[in-house]
Amino acid sequence: MLMAACAPVKTLEVWKAEDYTRQLDKVLLIVLTQNDKIRNQFENVFSDQLAKQGVEAIASHKVLPPLSENPDRDVVVAKVKELGVTSVLVIRSISKKEITNHQYGGVVLGGVAVYSDGGWYGYSYGYSYDRKYDTDVFTISTKLYDVDSKKPEWSYLSQVNVEGSREGAVNLFIPVIVKQLEDSQLIKSLPK
Repeated sequence: MLMAACAPVKTLEVWKAEDYTRQLDKVLLIVLTQNDKIRNQFENVFSDQLAKQGVEAIASHKVLPPLSENPDRDVVVAKVKELGVTSVLVIRSISKKEITNHQYGGVVLGGVAVYSDGGWYGYSYGYSYDRKYDTDVFTISTKLYDVDSKKPEWSYLSQVNVEGSREGAVNLFIPVIVKQLEDSQLIKSLPK
């Protein structure tokens, strides 16, 4: 359902290195955004979801200073070594566009007629209505880096439509990423 074209999340591409067989065990989650509230929520919810899959996930906002679009690599590498993580998962928006949607509702007609003093009297009315709302469309890159190989081993490119709150969109997006990690055999699937 979430993969449909009109859904809030659309998969654009999934890639995994052919020779990569390691499952996630201890991972540092880094969400690169200028909005600290979104970063904190994303990392917290994502780490909770991964913990349910048996993965020790560390939210970067708990162990690293605020990050820019290009964080200091030496600071991140030092923290990775200190924490003993085996993988780093980096999530970032690589583009954003705003779409204005028009929803035309139609026309409402009505009227009243009264018979009085030998004749009909009345009035009629009508009006039309429509609704406009904006949708932010984000293209999101999610990359998994292996600490030993020091290179990306998995990536997921997706498009996320945000019509309401960004916080709500985060909550819809995270289960899709978890499913992609399962499908790529990077985490164990939970019994159904």
